[in-house]
Amino acid sequence: MYNEVCCPDQFGGTRLMKRTLFGDLLWLFILLVITAFLIIPQTQQLFIQLTNRYPYGMGFLKFAILATMGEMLALRLAHRTWQRPKGMVFKMITWGLIGMLITFMFIFYAEGISTLFDQGLIYIQNEALASILQAFLISLIMNLTFGIVFMGLHRMSDTYIEMWIDRKRPSLNALIEIIDWDSFISFVVFKTIPLFWIPAHTITFLLPPHYRVVVAAYLSIILGAILIYFKKPKKQTV
Repeated sequence: MYNEVCCPDQFGGTRLMKRTLFGDLLWLFILLVITAFLIIPQTQQLFIQLTNRYPYGMGFLKFAILATMGEMLALRLAHRTWQRPKGMVFKMITWGLIGMLITFMFIFYAEGISTLFDQGLIYIQNEALASILQAFLISLIMNLTFGIVFMGLHRMSDTYIEMWIDRKRPSLNALIEIIDWDSFISFVVFKTIPLFWIPAHTITFLLPPHYRVVVAAYLSIILGAILIYFKKPKKQTV
């Protein structure tokens, strides 16, 4: 009786643990390969050259890969096993398009705030303090405007993709109603933006432009994890 009942569960659990461990090692291996590519001088120069020549294409690849890794990590932490995000291919494409948009917005906000300093509309004599204030203002304004809108729209697109995979076609009103906006506002907007994103992007904009790209790539992992881990719909059906 013991062999017939207990052993299959034990062996099944062992296989699951092995698959989970393999997934952990594979995820870390991919992250280490990407890190090595960014750190090794020869490949780092190649990365910078490609980013300068094809900023939007590189933005697409960077966020499609790394933000998806963040989503998978969030599912791993939530379910204690590796799972493919529902509608993974469509979500990767969405992340890639977001990466292109973020590439544009990084330049847009940085150049806008820099112009204020260059024209003397914001002036601080101490160069170190001026650099810190400039980076902080870029991060503050970007996160309080584009950041909130972008994360809200991503919440909607992500939810729609999952429902579309389940063969549901919600209307815009139904899509808005099914999302837990209370959680989005209370956690994503009022906690992650002031406590994490504004400080993190302040540091990012203190770095030279090519290092900003590297830091943004890794922040996209955390971004993907946060948006998935705390995405709890109010309802399961429309």
